Amino acid sequence: MPDRRSTNGSTAPRADPRSSLPPMQDDGLPTLPTGEPVLQRWFVLALIALGVVALAVTVWALASIDREQLSAAERRPAGGAEVTIERGEAMLADTQDASPGPDCAQGIRLVGDAGSQAAARVAMAGACQLIATGDFPRARDGLVEWIAADGLMRIATFELSGVESSTRFVDERLILELNAKFQFEDAVTGTPAVIHQLELITDPLWPGEPIGATTELEAARSQHEACRRLEFPGEPPRGCLDVEELLAEEDPIGALVEVGFRDDRAGG
Repeated sequence: MPDRRSTNGSTAPRADPRSSLPPMQDDGLPTLPTGEPVLQRWFVLALIALGVVALAVTVWALASIDREQLSAAERRPAGGAEVTIERGEAMLADTQDASPGPDCAQGIRLVGDAGSQAAARVAMAGACQLIATGDFPRARDGLVEWIAADGLMRIATFELSGVESSTRFVDERLILELNAKFQFEDAVTGTPAVIHQLELITDPLWPGEPIGATTELEAARSQHEACRRLEFPGEPPRGCLDVEELLAEEDPIGALVEVGFRDDRAGG
């Protein structure tokens, strides 16, 4: 058997340098070459526990949030003396290019970029077709007033996203606005909203006072009829669902007065 000697001639066996290292950890956490943990185990376990607790708290908080459902009347809040329906702040197209409206609305200017004008034109053309039937006399009267007031029509992104349309009285001019969502779907879905605004314009005390609750209710009924007559490529617009809900209210006038419409009931 070969004689293993040390460099100094000793025959004592060489010590294994690994015998002095601590045992390797076998819990799956990273270690240094010496076997020492990169992080203290208690620290890692504490972080894991905190992560689990944070996730549980987040899930609990989201599940416990009471998401208040707005009523149909609250989704079409009265604007004020110079605004038919409140839409909050609005983001408008950078360009102010304009072109004449279609059909019955050639006296109206469509303002905005090419996409905005195209959407407004389709929505307005649908309203002209409904007015031509003779079944929407108040909308026809509103159209006459709109044209006489050097009317404009434009697409805007509303702060109150549930609002589909609004009309503003600015510098002796009536500006009808449609929610920008109609630019990204078949714009005929915006036609009932146009009918709604045209009827609001006929309120005898607006601009000057908020739209009357009875005027809004009649406009909602006409909007509902427009929704019934039009054929939509997909689901009806949210406004159509809203007017159904509003008209089904036990006291729709009272609900409208609560959200800011002028109480124009007899004795109101």
